[in-house]
Amino acid sequence: WRKGDTSGHYQVLHRLDVDCDGDALRFTVTQRGDDTAAFCHLNTLTCWGEPRGLRHLEQTLNERLKSAPEGSYTKRLFEDEDLLRDKLVEEAQELSEAQEPDDVAGELADVLYFAMVRAAKAGVSIDEAVAELDRRTRKVTRRKGDSKAFRIVAGNAILNIDAKK
Repeated sequence: WRKGDTSGHYQVLHRLDVDCDGDALRFTVTQRGDDTAAFCHLNTLTCWGEPRGLRHLEQTLNERLKSAPEGSYTKRLFEDEDLLRDKLVEEAQELSEAQEPDDVAGELADVLYFAMVRAAKAGVSIDEAVAELDRRTRKVTRRKGDSKAFRIVAGNAILNIDAKK
């Protein structure tokens, strides 16, 4: 018997860490399943209750992608690529301009929401993004890190078009 053979739910192991004194393990996994990313026999992501924060948002977005209620803003974003692109640019601009901690937190929340809508639409999980960040930290050579001028021009064009609407 292998975990997941009956339910169709299993985990992809990305990383296994031992803590500093060797008495605890941390497993970094991506939940996979036939129709839902669940692991517990109660058909939940974990055996410790419903997810919160970004995990809860990810779960909600994946549910909306399959079956959003009528009038759902998230459904509109999934269906209108231009609107989603525009909102990502707009919210990133607002985040870059925010000064006060509360404003930064609010704008960051907006950016995360729209970025996660884009990720859910593309079938990309939080775990996959985190694995990519981890991969990048191991790179020996790095690009210079300057902004890409053509992206700035494109973003400004989007913002200027939206300002005229």
